Amino acid sequence: MAKKNPRPTFDELFQLLKRTSLPTVLVEGVDDIIFYRKIEEDLSYLNVDVLPAGNKDFVLGLMKKLEDEGCSNSIAFVVDKDLWVHGIPSEFSGKINLVTTDGYSIENDLFDDGNLLELLSVKEMDEFMEDMHKFLDWYALAINRVLSGKNGAFRTHPGKVLDDAEFFDEETRLEDNEVYPSRLRSEIEAEYKKILRGKSLLAIMNRRLSKNGRDVKFSVKQLMAVGASRKGDNFERLKNLIADSF
Repeated sequence: MAKKNPRPTFDELFQLLKRTSLPTVLVEGVDDIIFYRKIEEDLSYLNVDVLPAGNKDFVLGLMKKLEDEGCSNSIAFVVDKDLWVHGIPSEFSGKINLVTTDGYSIENDLFDDGNLLELLSVKEMDEFMEDMHKFLDWYALAINRVLSGKNGAFRTHPGKVLDDAEFFDEETRLEDNEVYPSRLRSEIEAEYKKILRGKSLLAIMNRRLSKNGRDVKFSVKQLMAVGASRKGDNFERLKNLIADSF
């Protein structure tokens, strides 16, 4: 079995980006390439090169270091909003070459662009919404704790939350003087396609689309490919913002 090439270190990426003359789109992870290769194709007239950094901290760290060196003009830094979906820090707002997803992550943008809910049958849609309702009871509390500066395991896989009754009961038990964030939960439920953590959203969706006995099954990567292929409003938004960075 062929070995995968090791991922470049922060310093290796910095040296590469410092020397490049190509318009470069620096994105977070390897899985994101499913989406950004489509953008690279559409922006071929600019001769852009898409490069995965590994994670958001690397992208932001490289942006700062390259800005300090005065050599960031030919690079678009693209990151998921993540918890910035609840508010972007002032230090990162207004930067023309820093591009963020519209929703929590690229998975959210693809979910919306791909109209992925249309892949569900009526019965599956009912089951999906039942899962979503229960998951949000937990998720809103976990997110509220993080936004309040406390610990909150909001990245826990939905399967654990939905199928482990003991975990669910323990993690939704209010602490002393804690009030359940009903308003936040309502806000997330109203815009779950955009605000809910994208990997959780696709995982809940995939509980139905990969179920045993289903005629056509999908993997998460296949769902991302479907969303990317539609080239919807979120795709066009990101493509245009990236192009405007150069």
